[in-house]
Amino acid sequence: MRAYFVGICGIGMSGVAGLAKGLGFEVFGSEIGQLYPPASDLLKDLGIEILAPKVENLRNLKPDILVVGNTISSDHPEVVEARKLGIPLLSFPEFIEHYTLSEKKSLVVAGTHGKTTTTALLAYLLEVLGQSPSFLVGGIVNNFQKNYHLGHGNWLVIEGDEYPSAFFNRRAKFFHYKPYGLILTSLEFDHGDVYKDLDALKETFRELLSKMDKDGFLVYHADDPNIVNIISDLPNSVKRISYGRDKGDYRLLEHKSTFSKGLFLSHCHCVDRNGKNLSFCHSLLGIHNSLNILSVLALLENLGFRREDILQKLRSFKGVKRRQEIIFSDERNCLIDDFAHHPTAVEVTLRELKETYRPSKTILFFEPRTNTSKRKIFQEAYIKALSLADVIALKEPPNLEKIPESERIDLSHIVKTLKNLGKEALILDGNHSLSFVKGPMPRNLIVFMSSAYMEKEIKEVSKLIKL
Repeated sequence: MRAYFVGICGIGMSGVAGLAKGLGFEVFGSEIGQLYPPASDLLKDLGIEILAPKVENLRNLKPDILVVGNTISSDHPEVVEARKLGIPLLSFPEFIEHYTLSEKKSLVVAGTHGKTTTTALLAYLLEVLGQSPSFLVGGIVNNFQKNYHLGHGNWLVIEGDEYPSAFFNRRAKFFHYKPYGLILTSLEFDHGDVYKDLDALKETFRELLSKMDKDGFLVYHADDPNIVNIISDLPNSVKRISYGRDKGDYRLLEHKSTFSKGLFLSHCHCVDRNGKNLSFCHSLLGIHNSLNILSVLALLENLGFRREDILQKLRSFKGVKRRQEIIFSDERNCLIDDFAHHPTAVEVTLRELKETYRPSKTILFFEPRTNTSKRKIFQEAYIKALSLADVIALKEPPNLEKIPESERIDLSHIVKTLKNLGKEALILDGNHSLSFVKGPMPRNLIVFMSSAYMEKEIKEVSKLIKL
C-alpha cells in the first residue's frame, strides 16, 4: 500500500511516516515552505522524498490513503484532489489506531507539561528491559536518535495530545489510543484556540479516562488539584497509582540538581506507599523531571517490572532534543535550547536552570509561536515568567497578523513592562544586533525557548561567544 503524508515535516507526522514505512507502506509526503530539523533530518535518513504540494503528486503516485497533518486546512490542493479521486483521509492518530494498535497494549502519557520527556523515558526503559516496544514521541529521543520505533513487543508507548486530530476530525488525538496504562503529569489551561476555558479542557481529559481499558493502570500527579478533580469518575476497576511531593503513593522527598563539566546531574530520595525508601540519580534537570521519572517508575513497577532493574537502567537515559538541551558550554557561557512555550513551563525551566547553573547573567530568546501563545491569554503570565531573565529578546512569530488585533499578544507591551521592572528587553527584527550576549560577565546562561528551533539566532549567538 501507498501512504501519502500531507504536512509530513511535523515532528509527529514524520514519526508516523517512519512507522508506516516500517509497516511496509510505500511512503511519500509533501510540505509547504522551509524544512526544519529534526523532522527534515529524520525523513532524509528514512529516504522519504519531501515533495512540494501539487495535485499531480496524487495523480502520479496514486496513494491508497492520505494522512493529513493537523495544521492542514480543507482547501489544501492535495486534500481537495484526494477527495475528487476518492482517496480516504486519515489523521495520524487514526493511522496509529487502525494500523498499529490492533495487536498491542498502549501506554499513553498525557498532560499539559512533561509529556515528551516522560514518554521518551518510558519507551527507553521498556527497550532496555528487553520489551522491544513500539513508540511515538513528540521529540527526538537522544538514545535512539529518532522519535519513533516499530518493535516486535506487546507495548505501544505514545505521547497523548489533547489537540484536535485534523480539520475533518476535531476529536483530541489521544482519544484514538485506548490506553491500557495512562500517566497524567499535569493539567492547566492551554490551547485557547480550541478550548474556551479550563472546564472544557477538563471534560476532554475526563473523556480520555472513560476510554481506558477496564483492567488498566492510571498513574497521576496527586499534587495537581485539576487532575485530582477529574479522576473522581474513573471506573473502580482501573488501578490508581499516585505520585507527587506532598501527596501520593510515591513521593519525592529530596531533590538536588547540579551542573558540572557541561552536564546536569540530579539526585533524588523518595519513599513508596509501603514506607520503603528509594534513591536514584539521573542526567536531567530539575524537580519536574524527577517527578516525571517517578511517574514512570510507578507505572513500570505496577506493570510487574522489578524496581532494581528499572533504577539500574535509569542513569543511561540521555533525554530528548530541545528539552533543556545543552548545545554549548564553556567556562563563560552555557547555551540551552528548550521547547517551553506555556508560561508555567517557561517559568519552571528558567527557575531551575538558574538555581542549578547559578549564572551571573541570564539572557533569554523567546518566541511565542503556538496558536495559544500568540494570543493575549497568557500575556501577563509571560511577563512574570520572562522577568526571571536579565535580558529578554522577543522574536515575533510567523503569521501573527492573522490573529485579530484585539486577541493578539502585544510584544511591545511586554517589552515596556519588562523594562519598567528593570530588565533589558527588546523585539528582534531583521537588522538586530546580538552584541548584548557579549560582555564582561564570567558566567552567562543563554536560553532559547520556542516550539520551533531558533536556528538563525542560535548560530549567530554561537559565533559571537566563540570569537
